[in-house]
Amino acid sequence: MNMDWLWSLFERGGPTMYAIASVALLGLTIYIDRLLALRGLVPAVHDLTRRVRDAADDLPKVLAHCTDAQHSLTPMLGRGVEAAMRGAPRDEVLANMSREGRRLTMRMKRGLGALAMLGTMAPFLGLLGTVLGIMQALRDLGAATVTGQGAGYSVVARGVAEALVTTAAGIVVAVILVLLHQHLRARLSVAVLEIQLLAEETADLFAKTSAPQDTVDPI
Repeated sequence: MNMDWLWSLFERGGPTMYAIASVALLGLTIYIDRLLALRGLVPAVHDLTRRVRDAADDLPKVLAHCTDAQHSLTPMLGRGVEAAMRGAPRDEVLANMSREGRRLTMRMKRGLGALAMLGTMAPFLGLLGTVLGIMQALRDLGAATVTGQGAGYSVVARGVAEALVTTAAGIVVAVILVLLHQHLRARLSVAVLEIQLLAEETADLFAKTSAPQDTVDPI
């Protein structure tokens, strides 16, 4: 199997092959973009968890870190720290962090729906190409019959064989995109679980803070 053979196969598929190739390219672009976005998320959760443990008794320090750090997780952690500094109970701290965590999860899921749609679309584009190819084969058969050029099964068989190229291409692209989609979903599930654990552990660490940090001792 060489590139010349693949290119000839691509050309035999007709214009529909360009649509299938575009779907494959777009799906691969979405996958790479989401994979890069998720790649450093779990290590960042572990790093933030360690920092919170080390500075749990110094909430202003944790809040300053959340303000300075440029990471998608820091707004969620900052919401929890702000609530703890107000003397909020554990449930309120966790609720504030969970709300921000849901926003983060929605941003991380961006593109997954489009990737699933492309995986569903690819085999139908392949079938469309096959139908168009069979129609062309039948037209060729009709033209050969009219001109008396010895029409037979060979005319139709050759056209149908070329038409089925698009079906095969559509199925291959669909399988690849579905696998990529499932891989992203698995990575996202792990990331969401880590974020939930971070929120719960942070709320537990801050639970002992029952009053604002800046208090004045009574005289």
